[in-house]
Amino acid sequence: MNRRSLLAALAALPVVGSPLAWAQDKWPTRPVKLMVGFPPGGGGDGTARLVAAKLTDALGQPVIVENKTGATGTICSEIVAKSAPDGYTLQAANANSNVIGALLLAKGKFHPVDDFTPIGIIATSPNMLCHHPKHKFKDVADLIAYAKKNPGKLTFASSGIGSLQHFAAEDFKLRAGVDLLHVPFKGTGEGLAALLAGDVDLTFSSTGTAVPQVKGGKLTLLAVTTSKRLAEYPNVPAIAETLPGYEIITWYGIVGPKGIPQPIVERINAAMLAFGQSPDVVKRLDEFDAKPSSMSPKQFGDFLRSEVARYQKLIDDAKISA
Repeated sequence: MNRRSLLAALAALPVVGSPLAWAQDKWPTRPVKLMVGFPPGGGGDGTARLVAAKLTDALGQPVIVENKTGATGTICSEIVAKSAPDGYTLQAANANSNVIGALLLAKGKFHPVDDFTPIGIIATSPNMLCHHPKHKFKDVADLIAYAKKNPGKLTFASSGIGSLQHFAAEDFKLRAGVDLLHVPFKGTGEGLAALLAGDVDLTFSSTGTAVPQVKGGKLTLLAVTTSKRLAEYPNVPAIAETLPGYEIITWYGIVGPKGIPQPIVERINAAMLAFGQSPDVVKRLDEFDAKPSSMSPKQFGDFLRSEVARYQKLIDDAKISA
């Protein structure tokens, strides 16, 4: 048999599944790593650990949380972006590490959308504008009036340059036409301690961090960052009531490196949809003042692109730099 005949005969044989197809079909055959860009203890880490436990049950393999901190979570994002797209390295994504920080601190190191595979969203959570009780602001308008009379005097704490807290304040400053002094800290805990001590004046905190301090009388809750008032806090106004169009929310999702096979993506997303509405998950998320949410991989990808466009515009309009 000559070479041409041999090739023709081989071409006629039944096609055996490729190694990649086999790997997709068998996935996962070993533990999956879920990377988190922040230290243990916060809402993002807590949500990630909840998801890891549920995915472990759904996938039949351990899903292990690994905290890789630094640069507002972008060090973690860069590691994930450069990992093998085999479904064994995932990231607990949020606006800090995957959008704002990526645009401000990691420009050129990775693209916040194009270098990742969007898988799905887990939950959303509002933020709260809180201030030290030494101030007696009646409402948001009163705070704005004070800030205009005293430019640069009021300080706000954030968990770092490029964090959602930072950008919540920058958006507020831009819309209100006021000058607030940014005091970045290495994480939410340090910023909260400074605020409680009265060393800084205010912050745009996650509800999970703010509510215990407000209930304890250590902070004053002035407004929420959602577009409308929250059902849980009907007497607390939304900033948007004073500054139309203002809205900042915390969100938690899952991404992986670019190129994860679609069957793996769909399997993870299906598991997220299945456990996202279960009573125990809803109860646990409520501990972080978060609400379950869901999106298809495509919807989540579109959402990420809209977030990138939105925050890039804020960077440009407010002339924010690292």
